[in-house]
Amino acid sequence: MLRASSSLLQGVAFGVGAAATLVAVVLAYTRRRERRELAAVQAAAEKKRAAGEIFDLKARSFSPVADTALGRWREAVQMIRKHVSKKHPQGLDCELVMLGDVRIESVFMFVVAHLSEYAPKAGRRNKMDLGADDGGYQREYNQLLGAQDAILQDIVRSAAGDTISTAFLRAGPRSELHFEPSAVRAAIVTCGGLCPGLNNIIQGIVRTLISLYGAQQVLGVRGGYQGFDEASSPPIELTLDVVDGIQKMGGTFIGSGRGSFDLEKTFQFLKRHSICQLYVVGGDGTHRAADKIAEEAKKRRLNIAVCGVPKTIDNDIDMLDRSFGFDTAVAEAQLAIRSAQVEARCNLPNGIGIVKLMGRSSGMIAVHATLCSGEVDLCLVPEVPVVTDGDRGCLQHLERVLEQKGSAVVVVAEGAGEDVLGTSAIVDAGGNRKLPELGLWLKDQIVAHFKSKGKPATVKYIDPSYMIRSVPANAADSIYTELLAQNVVHGAMAGYTAFSVGMRNNRLVYIPIGAMVKNSPRQMDPHGQTWERVISVTRQPNTVPPKAKKEPA
Repeated sequence: MLRASSSLLQGVAFGVGAAATLVAVVLAYTRRRERRELAAVQAAAEKKRAAGEIFDLKARSFSPVADTALGRWREAVQMIRKHVSKKHPQGLDCELVMLGDVRIESVFMFVVAHLSEYAPKAGRRNKMDLGADDGGYQREYNQLLGAQDAILQDIVRSAAGDTISTAFLRAGPRSELHFEPSAVRAAIVTCGGLCPGLNNIIQGIVRTLISLYGAQQVLGVRGGYQGFDEASSPPIELTLDVVDGIQKMGGTFIGSGRGSFDLEKTFQFLKRHSICQLYVVGGDGTHRAADKIAEEAKKRRLNIAVCGVPKTIDNDIDMLDRSFGFDTAVAEAQLAIRSAQVEARCNLPNGIGIVKLMGRSSGMIAVHATLCSGEVDLCLVPEVPVVTDGDRGCLQHLERVLEQKGSAVVVVAEGAGEDVLGTSAIVDAGGNRKLPELGLWLKDQIVAHFKSKGKPATVKYIDPSYMIRSVPANAADSIYTELLAQNVVHGAMAGYTAFSVGMRNNRLVYIPIGAMVKNSPRQMDPHGQTWERVISVTRQPNTVPPKAKKEPA
């Protein structure tokens, strides 16, 4: 069925151009009615065309207008038919409404640097190399991507929204290789704190380089950036046999470390081992150093691809849907929350369990663990002010919870409470400042508060911080890390550099490192839906100040 809609869609889709300027229609895929009604509309339009008029679908009447609307409308019908038949071969038993006021007119892609700007390329055709065990058998990839294959960054649209969007370069194998695979010598370094899935990343990169591309050698740099100084820790050669089974282990097979970045020693290492691809796995600080390596390689006109895989258990790197290891950490946190709930329920009267979770700048783990559990009564995160007393105070809230339930569970992110306890000037080797111990402080405050009320209270404090990051990746993160590992290698082999690979809108993309770290670490929006969901579960008072109203222009 095809009927005229009352609104006009003037959208230009990326890569389609003027053909995507559509007159709004409502399509229902009932074939007979579609053909009948389409024929009726076209016949009416042709009749009026003979009189010098055109069918105006917006007004649902005939008027003398430019002879373009019917042509665009026909194109729209053909385009949507092809789209639906490709995606849904059996058709659709529903109506599709093409929205008249929701449109995209321009798309701007984040530019990912390419080594061909200053270094020669091999220019070899890309095929899957399935290894010597198969007699060097090669096969074509099912899909090879191009320079304008993009994933839109802004997929949420409304009638009052912008008509532009940014986009990322879609990750995946390209038709042409920048490097001769058999000559590739690569190095992998893991930096910063531990995270579930690090060994999966190492294994995935090694397997993709050797099994799919037939790379010559892969080295593992020991203990983070300090490993580029071989006097203290020589690298280890990573072969298929060496990395076999390491995905079942927590931590990182090649070790990690904070700080100790030395640009000159890094380039001495790269030159000594003839490295042409460097894979850096770490957080925003690690990626800032990687960006410096890429910039220096460009200045020296070295044919070295510097590629990143974002790693942060806190899920606070900008532009990503999520970072690997986050799902595993949230799942592991449930064990601590359940223990706290049992302790609180069994220690009568007025049992309270406090669980401290990781989250330096962002309370993502605490928030998602709270939503996942359904048994948390108070969640404190860095993004939301901590209020202890008064109508919105957490102590008064716990009083009410104990009156209703007899026990309570509190989840505290490690970075929460600086607005109450102050900011420390002490920093670690990675430049991270020491955080206040809000959980322990809150425990003392709770005990003192209930004592002043003449009520006994038993408070148990559980800190599983390092337990949730030292475990192997779960199934979801294991799949995610495999996708990240394969696609970062595809990008390097194609000649891209100074990029990191991540998931955006459920698709793998290449993100310029400079753009990714500019606003990292990111924080949860305290005025967003995620925090609304938390307070709907915990029933705690919302201490977020009202959003400032925009002054009228």
